[in-house]
Amino acid sequence: MRCLLIYYTGTFNTRYVTNQLKGRLENEGFEVDVYEINPLKKERLDYSDYDLVGLGYPIYGYNAPCPFLKFIRYQKFPKGLRVFIYKNSGETEKINDASSLFVWRKLKRSGVIVENEYHFLMPYNIHFRFDERLVKEILLMDEKLMDILVYEVLHKIPNIKKYKLWHKIVTRVVSIQFIGGDVNSFLYKVDESKCTKCDLCIKRCPTRNIYRDENGKIKFHHNCLMCMRCSFYCPVDAFDIGFLQDWGWKVNGPYNFEKIKQIELTEPFITEETTGFFHCYIDTYKYINTRHKELFGE
Repeated sequence: MRCLLIYYTGTFNTRYVTNQLKGRLENEGFEVDVYEINPLKKERLDYSDYDLVGLGYPIYGYNAPCPFLKFIRYQKFPKGLRVFIYKNSGETEKINDASSLFVWRKLKRSGVIVENEYHFLMPYNIHFRFDERLVKEILLMDEKLMDILVYEVLHKIPNIKKYKLWHKIVTRVVSIQFIGGDVNSFLYKVDESKCTKCDLCIKRCPTRNIYRDENGKIKFHHNCLMCMRCSFYCPVDAFDIGFLQDWGWKVNGPYNFEKIKQIELTEPFITEETTGFFHCYIDTYKYINTRHKELFGE
């Protein structure tokens, strides 16, 4: 059995999930190939040798990212190909369910068989930084959801639910966020007094949106994806990300998942009494724990 995992990633959360999934599928006897979508590369893949394809992406403003959608639209999927979708975000409000709407339409027209879709939690790279205790809890839940995904996909157990009309409407309206990066990039700045000229931002930018001018100063073109890779990974926190920074939505510095996994949790971070932003996690945790117990008795 051969599986192809295709994904787009901004600050590498989806890459992390994909690598974890690859290992799980290989443990089940699959031969797994991985393809990371490059926004600057237009390529049509050959799916004839694959029994299963996984499509992964981070949710951007209730939608799949533009590079992911462009890639999917350009593909010619063979009729009858089995596909599952895995996505991730920092919150699980039901409105995010419809983020796959445009992907579904392309797959449906191609005659692809899609019976499974999964939403993984991952810490934010924007808005605000997650407490590392919560990140540890999220990673544990993701491991359980990975168990569920692999079992259901291998045993051809569908889990698809129809998207609600209201969620579809919001997804369409908020799709205007695809131009947000181009607009906001007019406001990007770098504090030259902090910048060490390591040029990691230039090297890592997925659209080559960042460059140095003739005076050696960091400048920006206007094909930004708002993936936050430049600002998130800047080792000296030198970026000003425009109106997002004005709103206090900037996060700098990666999460060390391997280190965080070693944290000892003495009590749950999310409980029945959790309110505010993380209230939506309660139902997500309940679903994962209940379904995991149904399948594995644990």
